[in-house]
Amino acid sequence: MKGTIRQRSPGSWEIQVFLGRDVNGKRMRKTETVRGKKADAQRRLREILSELDRGITPAKVQYKFGEWLDQWLQEKIMPNRRQKTVDRYEGVIRLHIKPALGHVGLAQLSPREIQDLESRLLHGGMAPKGVQAVHHVLSGAVKHALRMELIFRDPVALVSPPALAKKEAYSPAVDEVLALLAFGKGVEHPLWPFIHLLAFTGMRRGEALALTWERVNLDEGTLEICQSLVVTADGVLLEPPKTARGERIVALDELTVGVLRKHRTMQKELAGQLGVDPPGIVFPRSDWTGWAHPNTVMHAVKRLAKRAGHPSVTSRSLRHFHASVLLDVRPNYAVAAERLGHSSPKVTMETYAHALEGWQQEAADAFADAMQAPE
Repeated sequence: MKGTIRQRSPGSWEIQVFLGRDVNGKRMRKTETVRGKKADAQRRLREILSELDRGITPAKVQYKFGEWLDQWLQEKIMPNRRQKTVDRYEGVIRLHIKPALGHVGLAQLSPREIQDLESRLLHGGMAPKGVQAVHHVLSGAVKHALRMELIFRDPVALVSPPALAKKEAYSPAVDEVLALLAFGKGVEHPLWPFIHLLAFTGMRRGEALALTWERVNLDEGTLEICQSLVVTADGVLLEPPKTARGERIVALDELTVGVLRKHRTMQKELAGQLGVDPPGIVFPRSDWTGWAHPNTVMHAVKRLAKRAGHPSVTSRSLRHFHASVLLDVRPNYAVAAERLGHSSPKVTMETYAHALEGWQQEAADAFADAMQAPE
C-alpha cells in the first residue's frame, strides 16, 4: 500500500492512500484530511496503512461477521447452489459459526479466533469432516468479502483444518448383492427392481427415484438421467444432478432391460385392475400419488437387506459396488466416470484408488509380453 501527504493550507493536510484498482481498472483511493502538524498527518497515515495491512477496510460500512454471512448466503449461495447445499450451509452458520464469531467485525476476524473455534469443535467431539465443513463455509464467506474489497486479507487461509483419514468406499461383495436380489425377487418385494437398477447402473438413489418412464428407452436399452430427488428443509425437491456431467445417458444390459420391462408391465396390469392410469414415475410412492421419499426408500432397503441376512448392503453402497465391479472387469476410469456421472475421472480415481491394486503387475507383464522377440 502506498500513501501520500500534501499540505492544502496552513495546518491542513490531505492524506491519500492507493487501494488498488476496481473491476474497470480505475485507481481507488482513500482520502482523508488531518488538521494539525505534518507529524500528525504522518502518524494518521501510518495508522491507516497498518489497518490495511491487518485487513481492516476503510469502507464506511463495517459488517459484523454474522451480518456478512447472511448477505453472503443471500447473494452468492442461494442463487447458485442446490437447496440441499443451502440448507447445510445455513445449519453450519446457525449452529457453529454465528454463536462463536457472529459478533466479531468482518475486518477484525483473526486467524487465532478461527483456529480457536475449529479446535473447540474438534475437541468437543465433532468429527474432522464436520470441522472441515465449518472451515469450508468460513473460507467461502471470507473469500467473497475479499472479492468485494471489504477486507484485504484472508484470515481463514492461515488456518489448516484437521486432516481427514483416507477412507475406502465400502463395496459389498458380489455374492451379497446377488443374494439380496434373489431374496427380494423371491418375496416379491416392490423395491427389488429398484435395488437391481442401482446395482447394475451405479445410479444415485435420488437419480433413480426421479426417473420417469419417458426417460427410459427399453428398445434401445438406455435411460436418461436429467434430475435427482433430494431431501431439503422444505421437503423433497427435484433438482438437476450434482454435477454438469451428472446429466447423462446410461446404457442398460439385457438383464436390466428385462427387469424394467417386467416392472412396467406389472404397473400397467395393476393400473388396469384399479381403473387408473399407470404412473409416469418408474419408482413412485406405494400409493402412486407422487415421488417416493428418499429416506423412506433408504430405510426400506435396509430392512430388506437385514431380512436377507446382508445388513451391510445399502442403497448407497450399491453405487460403490457397481463402480468397484466395473473397474475390476474393465479398468477404465474415464468410462466409469461417465457412467457414474462424476465431474471428472480424477474424482473416480480418488474414490476408487483401491481398484488399482494389481494393475501395476498386469501392466508390467503385458509390456514384457509385447517385447518378446518373435520366434
